[in-house]
Amino acid sequence: MPGLAGITTRAKVLCLRCYTVATTARRTNAVWSHLCLGCHYHQYEIGPTRDQDRAWRAEVGPRVEDLSR
Repeated sequence: MPGLAGITTRAKVLCLRCYTVATTARRTNAVWSHLCLGCHYHQYEIGPTRDQDRAWRAEVGPRVEDLSR
């Protein structure tokens, strides 16, 4: 949509419930939140495990497909 280039991805994810079914919006929000936590952990925290990373990445493909329809 026009004008969305300047909006943060977090804001776009929060608005998804207005543009798609609730399940898709909820699952997209969950995987986005997990990926953000995995990318922004602090050195004194334990980062995500390899299995967590793989599971989150595997979830992204179906969410992209759902949102492309």
